[in-house]
Amino acid sequence: MSDTSKKQRRQRAVLSCNDCRRRKLKCDRELPCNRCKNGGIADSCAYSPEAHGVTDPQEQPVKRQRQSLTRQAASIIQGEPQSHGNVRETLDCSDKAQSDILPKHRIEQLQFQVALLKEQISIQRHPVEDQTLGCAQFPDQGASKPAPLMGLLKGRNYATFFHGSSSAISIMAHFSDLRSFMKDIYQNSTAQRLQRDMKAFEDRAQPMSRSYRVLSVTSLRSLLPDRATVGALIRQYLDTFETTYRVLHIPSFEAAYQGFWNSERSGDVEMDALVLAILACTLCTSTHDSPRYNHNGSTFHTKAVIWIKACEAWLKRHSNKHRTLISLQVRCLRILALSTTSHKKKEYYQDVQAHIAFMRSSGLHRDPSIFGTRCSAYEGEMRRRLWATSMELELQASIDKGLPSVISSLEYDCTSPRNINDADLPVDLTELPNSHPITTFTDTSYLHLSMRTIDRRTRFCSLVNSFKASLSFQDILRHTEDIQRCLQATPKWGDSRSLQARTLLDLQLRQFLVILHTSKVLGVDLQLGAEGRYSMIAALEASAALIDLHTHVLNASVFTLCCTRNDYYRAALLICHIAYHASKSNHTVIAQVAKLTFNQCLHQALRLQEERAMRPGRGSQQHWYLSAAMGLVGLQFDPSQSEAMKLQAIDRVSRLLYKTLSLLDDPDEQSLASEVYLDDTSATGMLVDASSSTTAEPLLAEGFTNAGLRFDAFDLGSTSEWMLDDFWFFNDVSSLGFDDQHISGL
Repeated sequence: MSDTSKKQRRQRAVLSCNDCRRRKLKCDRELPCNRCKNGGIADSCAYSPEAHGVTDPQEQPVKRQRQSLTRQAASIIQGEPQSHGNVRETLDCSDKAQSDILPKHRIEQLQFQVALLKEQISIQRHPVEDQTLGCAQFPDQGASKPAPLMGLLKGRNYATFFHGSSSAISIMAHFSDLRSFMKDIYQNSTAQRLQRDMKAFEDRAQPMSRSYRVLSVTSLRSLLPDRATVGALIRQYLDTFETTYRVLHIPSFEAAYQGFWNSERSGDVEMDALVLAILACTLCTSTHDSPRYNHNGSTFHTKAVIWIKACEAWLKRHSNKHRTLISLQVRCLRILALSTTSHKKKEYYQDVQAHIAFMRSSGLHRDPSIFGTRCSAYEGEMRRRLWATSMELELQASIDKGLPSVISSLEYDCTSPRNINDADLPVDLTELPNSHPITTFTDTSYLHLSMRTIDRRTRFCSLVNSFKASLSFQDILRHTEDIQRCLQATPKWGDSRSLQARTLLDLQLRQFLVILHTSKVLGVDLQLGAEGRYSMIAALEASAALIDLHTHVLNASVFTLCCTRNDYYRAALLICHIAYHASKSNHTVIAQVAKLTFNQCLHQALRLQEERAMRPGRGSQQHWYLSAAMGLVGLQFDPSQSEAMKLQAIDRVSRLLYKTLSLLDDPDEQSLASEVYLDDTSATGMLVDASSSTTAEPLLAEGFTNAGLRFDAFDLGSTSEWMLDDFWFFNDVSSLGFDDQHISGL
């Protein structure tokens, strides 16, 4: 044997760590290397000459176990769900291999097992958060549990408006064919020709410089109508609003009103503001006259808005340090008036939140009993009534907006008002009387009973509008049974005055039967399971009952609930959604029930929505959405009548526009005013141009053609909102065909 053959072959330089070399992978020669970091074994990354030799057979169990634990840890880091069985199987395998592992590797194995268990426990403690984050970051890898309804955004850039799950308009996200249907029936239709006529009318008008116009008045009383009209509107307010939301103390108010028209009482500014606020609440719901229309809406709406602005001007001048009962009453009445008139509807939720914040700053959320002698029995009970009324208004505004109520996170200890009549509450009362039984209807029965369920309804509002978790079917069933028990416990009074009170108590609970099942109804596909079928039947039943309740009140010529609530609109859209999808499924029973409910209820709902749109002259878009949805469902049930269904859908809207144009009035100085200013030195009813600080002449009849005004209340095809072009649905961005540029802009 030669000397050369006796020489040992020179070993190659070490270019990899131990693990990378065993796995025959490229290593970056860092300590630890990137592969060991990514594999979760950074602590074991090492470089040694032994790595060049043949692996010791005793190290094979360690290698297999480490690779198994590495794969398990990597899957956890990547967000893959791990079951108890997977972890237990891994640990069992490690126990079987313990006898083959050298003592020096035992610590390394235990470290891997501890890390694995910690990660698994962390995932089990926070499954909802992990799933939610996973859905947000990886929309294509949705969790197995149905995602909660997210609502929608209207607008783009910073000019956006959010609507949550309980908002009625969020149901529109699940009408995949509605937008194309609306565009199809609008082209070459009567409504389009009417819109062109309106546009031509505007084009004929000579341009006029736009300015911020201020209506300057010497007193609030100068804005009041004649005495007979005031008396009729006040009586209607006491017979409707004041049977539910308690703002006034009727005996005290009637005593003050008896001398209201006397000349020596003409300087009572507080009473003027209170009467004006009552009129603003009631005018759009009144039956003493028929409305006419102008560019802002109905004449009812125009007058009521002027009265609202006048009350706002009085509140600004009123000292905040010297708050009185009437100032708080005017604030509550202002919120009611904003609801009935649909004035600045997009800002209504913010106005209600500001109102509840003001009431809290006044301490109305604390029970008057803690004030001792600083608050009389009469004052304490009036504080309870105003706080309960404010909470009800805030909760309903949150439901319609689709946001959790602020009451759910608010600490308050103000007790509910007593179930007593106003006659039992004189101003000089020293001790409150006991409440009457709930079976006895009193002036305050609604608020007394409503406060018993306020916590429950507030919790429901928070649950359905949460975007972090969705309700399970068992939760929905439990809440449904809870609501049914509350409905059964509601007294059925025989007093004729109780119509609105008992109806509102039913509506504010029954609306949650619709809202709770909406998530299941909107989430089902055409292959309906047992849960989906149950939710469909429950939602149809609750929606039909809700619309029937509203229709019964409307038939009694009471328009208060129709003009202040949107629950019938939500119910009608949900019936359309169920009927549309049920007609495509193979479940004939569901389809038959849905069609029967659709035929019985939708024309009633359309009548309600028409009253809601025509009385204030606002809300034609909601009427258009509902009419189009009805046409789409009718076409689905009877495709042979396709052209007739399309024509009916557009004609329903055209009739409203014809009626509006036939009753059109020229604008007057009040309809052009942007603000009301109280000025004791100015002439009554003078219109001031704020931009130039000069007095502007009132517009003459022919001045309407020179005003350059738009029919904002009845604007049709020229707005993107009319065709749902500016809506972004969170759950299904592509459902209505939005382009990428639109989405990126939001």
